[in-house]
Amino acid sequence: MDFVLDVEKREEVGKQAAKRLRREGFVPGVVYGHGEETTPIKVPTMQISEFLKQSHGEAVSLKLKLGKKKYNAIIKAIERDPVTGDILHLDFQILHKGEKITVEVPIEVVGTPIGVKQGGILEHLVRSIEVRAIPSKLPSHIEIDVSELHIGDSIFVKDLKLEDVEILEDPEEAIVTVLAPRKAVEVVEEEEAEVPEEEEAGETTEES
Repeated sequence: MDFVLDVEKREEVGKQAAKRLRREGFVPGVVYGHGEETTPIKVPTMQISEFLKQSHGEAVSLKLKLGKKKYNAIIKAIERDPVTGDILHLDFQILHKGEKITVEVPIEVVGTPIGVKQGGILEHLVRSIEVRAIPSKLPSHIEIDVSELHIGDSIFVKDLKLEDVEILEDPEEAIVTVLAPRKAVEVVEEEEAEVPEEEEAGETTEES
């Protein structure tokens, strides 16, 4: 069942009007789509926060109730306060049946790698990826199980298997990787740094 978001058209626009709305418990936003005029709206902060909590992110379709009309839509962009994380502005795109759309989908990592249990470090390099699909096929998030990864192992974009979803990223890009323990890396670096000194000493002896 789709999440229904009750929104209202807003008459006032601009920074001061937006600040007033936020104090009153609303988030300013816009809704747009093919054949539809871009409309400024206000969204109840509690409702949108609940939706984002349930959906793990914005890449999930919902129903916008605007006056007497209802639209299938998706959150196209979220602007947040860089300090507090509060939602400052929302862009909604109206969806049409069979139309493919492009969105960012968050990546969630589950499990503890074997390599981490052996002292390695899990590095999460990519937090979200851009995908393209019809709304009904869009995942709310992508779950990656890293339990079987050993030290030196990685999971790449090309390893993701998504049915009827086009991934718009470099297939060779690493999403997660398990690094060797830092101490082990430092020891190797020290050994490599010592080799030139020994070679230099040997060359000096030969010359003398």
